[in-house]
Amino acid sequence: IGYATPVIWGNDIFISAAIPPENFSPPGRGESPTQPIKFVVLAVDRTNGKVKWERMAREEIPHEGQREETTWATSSPITDGKHVYAYFGSRGLYCYTIGGDLVWEKDFGDMSIARQFGEGSTPTLYKNRLIVNWDHEGQSFIVALDAATGEEVWKKDRDEPTNWMTPLVVEDSGRTHVITTALNHVRSYDLATGVLLWEDEGLTELAIPSPVAADGVVYVTSGF
Repeated sequence: IGYATPVIWGNDIFISAAIPPENFSPPGRGESPTQPIKFVVLAVDRTNGKVKWERMAREEIPHEGQREETTWATSSPITDGKHVYAYFGSRGLYCYTIGGDLVWEKDFGDMSIARQFGEGSTPTLYKNRLIVNWDHEGQSFIVALDAATGEEVWKKDRDEPTNWMTPLVVEDSGRTHVITTALNHVRSYDLATGVLLWEDEGLTELAIPSPVAADGVVYVTSGF
């Protein structure tokens, strides 16, 4: 079960999923689950639909519930043709080879999501950097990781509540910007250092859509 968008590279389709036990009883709204869920990554042959490999990243009971409109596997996998990155939010970030071997994993802790809407932001992969935006009801932050090793390159705290957008990386005038949207501010961080390059007024609550850019202009939007 998962709402993560599959990612395709060559003959491979990579899928993230959350598999509940056979006797799973979905918790009611406002309640937390009491049974463990398997968080898995699959590689499927796009010519015949056969599963080439399946890896269980983690099995645990989620620390908080979510609404019935979503799943515990909503963040999409990412690949550069050499590695597959599977992100399960509070259940961690995992790097596998194309063949399914685990290279590294990273645990950022537990998110506290507003209104139990569930987690859903996807990291951004740009060259040798993975950008993870972690906006929730606790201490929010944005962090850049070395994509090959998972080591932290830089990390910046953010004064933002829950949102679900995926950062956008844009090259312009010799600088590489990491653009984020949120309730309080729209911001640009320097990809190399994390230094704040600029910020402007924020959007409405529930910043879900990701920013896009064209011809030197960044377009941002949010819910309501």
